[in-house]
Amino acid sequence: MRRIGCLYLLVISLLISGCAQNNPNMASGKNTDSESGYPNRPIEIIAPFAAGGAYDSVARVLAKVVPKYLPQVQSVVVINKPGGSSILGVAEMLKAKPDGYTLGFVPSSTITVEPHYGNAPFSHDSFQAIMRVLQVDGFLYVKADSPWTTYEEWLDYVKQNPDQFSVSAVPGAINLLERLNHDAEIKMKVVPYDGFAPAMSALLGGHVQGTIGVPSGVKAQLEAGEIRPLFSSSGRKTDDIPLLKEKGWSIEENRITGIIAPKGLPMDKAAILHDAFKAALEDPEVVEQLNKVGMKPYYGSDEEFQRDLTENFYIDGETLRRIGKIK
Repeated sequence: MRRIGCLYLLVISLLISGCAQNNPNMASGKNTDSESGYPNRPIEIIAPFAAGGAYDSVARVLAKVVPKYLPQVQSVVVINKPGGSSILGVAEMLKAKPDGYTLGFVPSSTITVEPHYGNAPFSHDSFQAIMRVLQVDGFLYVKADSPWTTYEEWLDYVKQNPDQFSVSAVPGAINLLERLNHDAEIKMKVVPYDGFAPAMSALLGGHVQGTIGVPSGVKAQLEAGEIRPLFSSSGRKTDDIPLLKEKGWSIEENRITGIIAPKGLPMDKAAILHDAFKAALEDPEVVEQLNKVGMKPYYGSDEEFQRDLTENFYIDGETLRRIGKIK
């Protein structure tokens, strides 16, 4: 009996040893995704902008809530990588392994504008789109006590008074204003500012007559009745505010933000990420936080998000050619 028992143990030992040799993960004590389920370690979201802004707030509330909707609960961490008009952070994500553990939360202008200048190592279709999260619409705001109450009154004034209407704008909005100057044959004076806050301060302080802003950046001023919108540059209708394209101009600027991953991500992992982030975007905690910063969820599937990126890439290219920024 003792010999039989020893022989049995020897056979079992050989079987285990053979399995370990054929499976390096087992030999090292590590599990593969297929054995343990994806994800089996923390996921990083690269945010190509500085911490503390509205986009950063959205990325962080999503990262906080999405783990409970993943099939294997894992932490999701936001890593800020600003620089180079957001190119640096996006380029870093591009180089990551397409394994589902490195994602990007990216404003579309980085993908649809910067490649036209030839200084970005990617284009509008260099990534795996996961999901659209937001669309941030731009508006021309004037002070509530200004003489312009409608788009028509404003347009008549700027046509009759070249260089007399000055407008503050962050870098991302300057191309839009130059395109409007070109197509409408008007001459607004565009004054660049580094951020929405100083651009708005310039308007409220009387240094300029208008500013291009987004609702999340002017929420307090709108609620206080200090400013009013005259038109939207978006292609999406908001309340009764006129769109430039409704007024006869083929000008449209749709600034969206969403989740992307390196190209080559397996579709089963892409589906897991999409479903988890969609559930998080619909979560009451996320909706409440977005409302606090003046934003609303604007869900889009991976196909819808990629279609938006492609359309905006060609729209932005046309704008840059019209104003002479590219050939």
